[in-house]
Amino acid sequence: MTTAALLLCLLVTGADVPSKPRLVGSVRVSTFTGLPDVLGISGTLHLIPYVDLEGGASAFVFSQGWYARGGPRWLFEDWRDENNRGATLRLSALFGFKSIALRDSQFQGFHFVGAVELTYWLANHAGLTFQLSGGGTVRAWPSFFPELRLAWGLAF
Repeated sequence: MTTAALLLCLLVTGADVPSKPRLVGSVRVSTFTGLPDVLGISGTLHLIPYVDLEGGASAFVFSQGWYARGGPRWLFEDWRDENNRGATLRLSALFGFKSIALRDSQFQGFHFVGAVELTYWLANHAGLTFQLSGGGTVRAWPSFFPELRLAWGLAF
């Protein structure tokens, strides 16, 4: 009953109900922190609630690749204060397509990763993000190309 009275009071007075801003997107870079990547860049859109859409490219020794993937995202923990400063921890499971061009050949396959992302929010839509992801690409079973990456960047 108290909650209903408080909401009614807020509606009558026109006061804003405080809420935490939603994550819109993030851009990340990885340098010498991936296996087998040497350099990578990725971007993620978080416009659909509970869904990540991500694309990226990476360079290996004598090769390069690109990917597009998407999947569910869960906000595991939210430590932001009333000024929206603080950290959030998100988990995601992403699936999609990856193309890898080696020196003498090229292959594509089903791509999947699990990711843990920690973001420290400096303001409503400005934060520093760190993502650890692991998984791989399956070309034709049992041909498996593993991936492990630590990336950092900006969230907005």
